[in-house]
Amino acid sequence: MDTGGLLDLYETRVRGRVPEPPPVGAVVCHDGPLVRTHYGTHGTVGHAPLTGPLPPGLVRRQAEAFAARREGARWKVHGHDPAGLAGELEAAGFEPGPERSVLVAAFDGLAPPQGPPADVRSLGAWEADPAWWPRLRELAAACGPHPDPLEEFETEAAWCGGWGDAAVVLDPGRVAAAGWARVVPGTDVVAVGGLTSAPAAAGLVRSWRGLGAMYRYEGARYCCAEAAGETRTALLAAGFTEVATVRTFTLTPQGAPGATTRPVLGFGGVRQHALWDRLWGEFGFRTKVVEMPCFAPPAPAATWPLGDPVEEHTRPVERAVRRALTAATAPGDRLYWMDWQHPCYDFDPHRAGRPGQPPWPGRAFPNGDFYLYLDPELRFGTFGHPWEPSLTVFGAPLLAAAEPELTRLLGDPLRRRD
Repeated sequence: MDTGGLLDLYETRVRGRVPEPPPVGAVVCHDGPLVRTHYGTHGTVGHAPLTGPLPPGLVRRQAEAFAARREGARWKVHGHDPAGLAGELEAAGFEPGPERSVLVAAFDGLAPPQGPPADVRSLGAWEADPAWWPRLRELAAACGPHPDPLEEFETEAAWCGGWGDAAVVLDPGRVAAAGWARVVPGTDVVAVGGLTSAPAAAGLVRSWRGLGAMYRYEGARYCCAEAAGETRTALLAAGFTEVATVRTFTLTPQGAPGATTRPVLGFGGVRQHALWDRLWGEFGFRTKVVEMPCFAPPAPAATWPLGDPVEEHTRPVERAVRRALTAATAPGDRLYWMDWQHPCYDFDPHRAGRPGQPPWPGRAFPNGDFYLYLDPELRFGTFGHPWEPSLTVFGAPLLAAAEPELTRLLGDPLRRRD
């Protein structure tokens, strides 16, 4: 494929794609040709290739939207975007970063590796040895800026099911170089988030050839990267083609940022297993039908009977539980939502479920599986039993907030622990 074909591939399959579904904990807003994504800690602006200048005031409006949320923001401007866009961004308070090359290659077109093979380990980032992360952070901080900062990749990768792939070069047994990448959803393109070593760049990229198959796409056929300096030179030598240039314009919020943690985060892996183990050991949690009620929380606790999980019946129960969980927590407190053998979530109940906020994770009313809302210290929470079926609320602050309304909706409790 020639340069024009590779640029078209990049423009149509990578650039300006609307996140669907939105990233965990994010809110996606459309404003004309622009797609603004708010993560609760920062934001981004993306768009497909522009055919002309943006309407007057549109750039300024994006800056105001981020300022209202006290979020910083990033906006990528390509060399072939309309003249004047960069100036509008600077006038609105965005600061330009260094220019990088946009490089694209077909995996089939990459040159074979030269010299002795490096010990490259590639695996889903959520499976990576936790001891690697400090070293990866150290390597990432020593170079860059990267197209996708490692801290954001790490946040996404913590979600069960994964988001991308981390690869490392071991020399010998010690992490000497690293890279991270993701499949652009719904495409056959791997987008490189960052590379920490020019000599190792090509080897790291080759390790991602099978990434598409890992994530249930047709298979990765192409790879795109943003690079400068020696890393750019190494990727060009490996078979990449430069199709454009790009700068990231950064908006820094005035004063303290609104938040340092996303309102909703997914988690899995070791962290999730450790929490289930605590519930198994401390709360008598069991999953077999013959072992009911299979959950023994500390007093005080009450368990209500539930009917069929139809929407008109579940909606008022969900509203009651959400109000009680919000009342039992202070702004900035976190809760967990646990779904047996499925992705789990860590969230701030005061920053989810309202207009302009990401959706409230999960539900209290069980629908075929065990659902739990939990305080991180397991001081209070809810337990939805799908087979009894029942809803248990435990912990003094939550029970006091939930009991009057749940009793009105569901009748007297089946059992109590005072």
